Amino acid sequence: MNTMHLWRADRMSFLKGLDKDKSIRLYKFSGEGLEVSDDSSIISNDNFTKVAFLDLETTGLDFQRDEIIEIGIRTIAVNKQDYSETVAVKAYESYNDTEIELDEEIIQLTGITKDMIAGKKIDWKQVEEILAISDIVVAHNASFDRHFLEKNIDFENVWACSKADVDWKERGFLNTKLELLSIWHGFYYDSHRAMNDVNATIHLLLHPSYPEYPPLEELVENAQKNHYLIVNKFPYNQDFIKMLKKRGGYRYNPSDKSWRILFKDKDSLDIEVEWLKKTI
Repeated sequence: MNTMHLWRADRMSFLKGLDKDKSIRLYKFSGEGLEVSDDSSIISNDNFTKVAFLDLETTGLDFQRDEIIEIGIRTIAVNKQDYSETVAVKAYESYNDTEIELDEEIIQLTGITKDMIAGKKIDWKQVEEILAISDIVVAHNASFDRHFLEKNIDFENVWACSKADVDWKERGFLNTKLELLSIWHGFYYDSHRAMNDVNATIHLLLHPSYPEYPPLEELVENAQKNHYLIVNKFPYNQDFIKMLKKRGGYRYNPSDKSWRILFKDKDSLDIEVEWLKKTI
């Protein structure tokens, strides 16, 4: 990282919000300024990077058993030069019905009930159209959303994680939960609803407290680095499956019956390939 991009812990934006009585003032963010533009010409403008922000609410955390109950996706075009100009170009959100009963914990966490999603289905064609015009897909804890999305559609987008692909510690923040990062930047939102989380992530990565080198710019830079995906297919073998689960990091993709794992560096990839050759 260039030295001009180094950050100190005292840059924490919430410190600037301390009042004389040492209280902290927060504002509520509800997606203001992220309305989709009527001007579609910017989508084909090469001076702008198109970044799709995505969030999913699900029936649980099990990639094989659980299913999506809500999706939110919004693509913004950001000027490559200095990230000073951004405009939303596409957006889509929908509930999704499922035969799986919603646990009380999920209902309490998201506020989504079975009645709210009854008869609703995600239009995957619309999702595919948005992804098709997007250069990068961003999610907070991207591996979770990516694996659930892979169960339903195929895509070839570059992915980035707003939790892992921004050095929040270097910027002075020691916790990477979206709700807490938002508060530390002076705002709060209605969390654990798909589009609300999407809007909050966009606002966080382009927060006005960063006049230079916003977190989104850092994230896009990191997304342009090589990543390596192993797609491992084999006839059903319980012993192999147990080994992969014990190894850790693998996710099952039912769309092509493969076990997948993602690496960010070539050395880790080579080590994993050698392990696979010896064991599977």
